[in-house]
Amino acid sequence: LTRLIVTQDMEERKAKMIELGDAFIAFPGGTGTLEEIAEIISKVSLNQLDAPCILYNLNGYYDHLKALLALMIEKGLSSEERQEGIFFAENLEEIRQILSGK
Repeated sequence: LTRLIVTQDMEERKAKMIELGDAFIAFPGGTGTLEEIAEIISKVSLNQLDAPCILYNLNGYYDHLKALLALMIEKGLSSEERQEGIFFAENLEEIRQILSGK
């Protein structure tokens, strides 16, 4: 951490995060983290954001979200193409590989 940015609320926080972010990595978290990653997933899938969204699936934490995204494709509510920038990483090495484009 090289800089602390204090915001008034969650809307300002997300806007600043999106403005400054080159990639978005969600570690296991609570409802605030869910709100943040939901917006990033939406923007990535609508091509409004050209940055990877990586969910660190530590001990299977995001397995249900991964299944939900797959169900959206199965039901025709999303597509593999729309979800191309969304990644689930099982460990830190996978995060490194995604970030390096390998």
